[in-house]
Amino acid sequence: MGKGFPQRELRSELAYLGMLSLTFFLYMALALSSLAPNGVIGKMSTIHMAAQRNVFLRNLLVVCGFQDAGPLRLRVFLYLVLVLLAACYLWALHIFRHRPRGLPSILSVWLFLNLILLFIPPLLSRDVFSYMFYGKIATAYGHNPYLVTPQRFSADPLFPLTSLYWKNTPVVYGPLFTLLSMLLTRMAGNQITLGIYLFKSTAALFNLACVLLIWYILGKHAPRRQAFGTMLYAWNPLVLIHSTGGAHNDVIMAALALGALALLLRGKRFSGFFLLCMSFMVKYITLILIASYVLYLFLTRESLKGWAREAFFLGLILLAVFFAFYAPFWEGPRTFSPLLENLRLRNYNLPAGWLLAALGGLLHLVLRLGIRTAFSAASILCSLALNLLFLVCLVRFTLRCRSERDFPECWFLITLAFLLTRSYFLSWYMFWVFPFLCLRRWDGLSRFTLLAGTLTLYFADLMPYSSGG
Repeated sequence: MGKGFPQRELRSELAYLGMLSLTFFLYMALALSSLAPNGVIGKMSTIHMAAQRNVFLRNLLVVCGFQDAGPLRLRVFLYLVLVLLAACYLWALHIFRHRPRGLPSILSVWLFLNLILLFIPPLLSRDVFSYMFYGKIATAYGHNPYLVTPQRFSADPLFPLTSLYWKNTPVVYGPLFTLLSMLLTRMAGNQITLGIYLFKSTAALFNLACVLLIWYILGKHAPRRQAFGTMLYAWNPLVLIHSTGGAHNDVIMAALALGALALLLRGKRFSGFFLLCMSFMVKYITLILIASYVLYLFLTRESLKGWAREAFFLGLILLAVFFAFYAPFWEGPRTFSPLLENLRLRNYNLPAGWLLAALGGLLHLVLRLGIRTAFSAASILCSLALNLLFLVCLVRFTLRCRSERDFPECWFLITLAFLLTRSYFLSWYMFWVFPFLCLRRWDGLSRFTLLAGTLTLYFADLMPYSSGG
């Protein structure tokens, strides 16, 4: 047995090194493929232009077959890389379940992967260009981005890089993120490449905050799962690709929500609620967590008077944050028109979208309604039913909370229920769920949600570049 133990130890270390080597290789292959000049994987940007001017990179793209690769070949390549990345990730989960590593090991791998993803074009989405454009509308052109669309400034160099939908839509994000976009855009000036790096670096920093907060929360409340839960988030391909890779603002919202959770678990109610409000000012999804928290206070307070007093002070915090951040952009109810319009978006990536499609088709075939009428009616019926279902879930999951220690489980279930009852879904929305998933027990629901959520990377936008959209 004494001889077998070092051999098992050696095999374990070799397996770990093999997993890391393959993971690093796959991310570097993904990074190189993102420089393909048709903008399928890495969205067309000034980084592509710089790569084409670099003789070494251009020759490397030719040798690897990416320089003249068509959209189909790049899609097949990406799908293969994503499958292998998922396999490596599952391999890492298996290793950490049996032999956890410490935070330095987790962070060293995280840092290396983020450096690979930082200096390449935005992956699988053009959203970062709309972030930059909205910041520029306010800083360079002096207009309100909640009222004015990029379409008005079609001569701007960012315009052909921005996706068609956002060219014709004012900003739909919270004012805290809009102010951050203005700051980063002002720092970048007219340098688009620098702007991309600033937004990606910001996303990486907030992603790092998520990693450290998960480590901290698990260390306080579930130390046996601390290393595994932290690695579960830090090395997840979807998290890496959509945070540093794509610079999506969802990671900022998630970091602030995790910070709020860490404070609430320590009994810091008002400061925790303040961070929840700050998260709400990035993306409005956090409103469901605010509603759950206020309901929890109502259910756990011994007297209605005590709850009313606490709710009053929390309401003051929410209103103060709301008006402080909206003050520079406030134009009355018109300020929210883009957001309300954005809520009408539909796709068919999740069961709610499938239900909408099935009901619309049924109304068209059975009642002989026109296609547009049938799907409008189906949209209204589905929205009513699914919103009611979500409210029931929110109340039921909040009722299960006996103390603040139950918040990670409650918030995981609430955000998951919210996603499943929406008829519009994009893969980076999993940022709403994954941080809380990593804080709960590792059971069948966690496994299924993690695997299914990670595989939503296959919903990515893989259309080649077109200046029209």
